[in-house]
Amino acid sequence: MKSLLSLRRLAAALLLALPFTGRAQTPATAETVFAGVPQETIAGDAPAFKLFDAEFYKNQLFFLGEAHGVQRPQELDFALLKHLNQRAGVRTYLAEVDAPKAYFLNEYLRTGQDSTLRRVFRSWVAEHAQWGNQEFYQKIQRIRTLNQTLPPARRIRFVGIDGLQDLPLAANYLRTLLPRRPLPAPLRSQLDSVMTLLRGAVTGQLAALSTRATLELTRQPVRYQQALGAAASADLALLLRNISDGQQRKSREAVLFTNFETEYRNKQLDREKLYGMWGLAHVLQSPLQGNFSMLAARIRQSPLPVHDKVASVLVALSGCQMLYTSASLPAPWQTPGQPYSITDKFNHDGPLVVLEGLDELKQRTAPGSTTLFRLDAPGAASLRQSIRLRYAPGMPAEQQMQFQVQVPAAAYTQYLLLVRDSGPVQPLQPASSATSRR
Repeated sequence: MKSLLSLRRLAAALLLALPFTGRAQTPATAETVFAGVPQETIAGDAPAFKLFDAEFYKNQLFFLGEAHGVQRPQELDFALLKHLNQRAGVRTYLAEVDAPKAYFLNEYLRTGQDSTLRRVFRSWVAEHAQWGNQEFYQKIQRIRTLNQTLPPARRIRFVGIDGLQDLPLAANYLRTLLPRRPLPAPLRSQLDSVMTLLRGAVTGQLAALSTRATLELTRQPVRYQQALGAAASADLALLLRNISDGQQRKSREAVLFTNFETEYRNKQLDREKLYGMWGLAHVLQSPLQGNFSMLAARIRQSPLPVHDKVASVLVALSGCQMLYTSASLPAPWQTPGQPYSITDKFNHDGPLVVLEGLDELKQRTAPGSTTLFRLDAPGAASLRQSIRLRYAPGMPAEQQMQFQVQVPAAAYTQYLLLVRDSGPVQPLQPASSATSRR
């Protein structure tokens, strides 16, 4: 369930681990963590999501956690966003993107200019990232189409809280924050220097320059708020901090939470219901072993008004194929000569990791199906038992994500979505896409 970013270094260990079958090591009669968990088949363009009760909709922040690169979660993301917009009034998509990308996503939603959307995806495509895929691109187009059917007060907008992902795009975003009239010196000259370095993706002096600009911005806050406007001034301060954070290599989860806390205040998100699809680890609401907290857990532990109004839906995969950056895979799993490869090695029933109890859920569902399970239902074993993962032999401990055995599954996520036999997403570019499974 954890993204294995250093797979090339682990190639030998993982290849030796392939005979690992993932069979449960507990007796067949033992109660699993998913015993007594109610379920609902999710199908069609507008699922009913009947397992969501009245208490569920009283939450303020809704997370969907997925493993990037699989096709069907993209469909589920749109379906859940549309459903929550209708049932709970959600209109703010809390996105796993940075503030510049969120700004230009909103510009695309406003204008419909395909060139604007292409700017958002440019870095992902150039880096051969999983995010640079057709299904994600088309989902944004579908959100715009949905917005055209909604009254202005219910239209979807993006708020991005990730660290900087595209320095040249950040330079373009910085330019939009500056007023048409001259900005008082010395801040303008400092920001011009920051923009120049961002456009050239030159990182050497970025942290120092952004820190000096931040100090100048806070030295005369009233003067600069009058020149920039209160909203742009706040957005500029956040951008400058993220530039510094990126150069100082701060913990990603710390950056995510700090950005969320800042935007929650700046954009008055306490008045909004929020939803977003994230990498699955980020949506876990309790600390992992070692007492490390992901984004959702940090929000739950915070004094923010939203802290006790968070709901998580976690995607588990079986029999699915994933689009993966070839350079991050061991050579035998790569599609030769292709920037992307398609792999089936990251399912939650093996070969690399096994979610204990998943076999029971597979027995209760059909191949090719998507099924929602409620883990916090009264009487469910998931209110008492923990989530247990088993890893293939040879998997280094630092590559393993483990849950605290004393914390029940429902304290990490309230719902589980089992996705069976989904295909991969397809690259938005390049000219040829990976087609063989490795």
